[in-house]
Amino acid sequence: MMFAASLLVSSSLALEESNGYSDAQARISLQLSQDAYCGKAVYMSQHYSGVVAGFVPTKIISNLVDDVEGFVGYLPSDKSIYVAFRGSESIRNWITNLTVDKMNYNTFPECGCQVHSGFYTATTAVYPDILKEVQRLRALYPTYAIKTTGHSLGGALAQLTAMELIHSGYAVSMINFGQPRVGEI
Repeated sequence: MMFAASLLVSSSLALEESNGYSDAQARISLQLSQDAYCGKAVYMSQHYSGVVAGFVPTKIISNLVDDVEGFVGYLPSDKSIYVAFRGSESIRNWITNLTVDKMNYNTFPECGCQVHSGFYTATTAVYPDILKEVQRLRALYPTYAIKTTGHSLGGALAQLTAMELIHSGYAVSMINFGQPRVGEI
């Protein structure tokens, strides 16, 4: 049951051992989580400043059904590729939040886990585009770490996206804020 969570923890711990958790890392994740609330219309043209100065957004994450929004990009000063998600801002987001039926966690069926169906459905809807962009960026920056982040609903999406990326063979770390429980993982 804890198989998938163990993979995430192991992957994150391996990354922490090489990079180490720091308040600076938390500040970067916090700023990108906040920037995700600016909306998909400005992600690509926004001036990223402060601890995320130099951040280069490369892909908008968007799904109209669940109103998922976020972005993928890289931060040269941190040598990291980031996937950041916005939290709840719309009725469709709240419908996703309140779709609490559990469903089988098909990403890691061997764990026998169940997850929040709203969060998992929203994640799997945007994951193919995220994976393509992470693959593209990783080919350009093979030594960059991969990190996910988000606030609230965005934190739940960030965790499940991290798990999807781990299943796809990547080491991933994440720092989330106000994340709800996503299931039994």
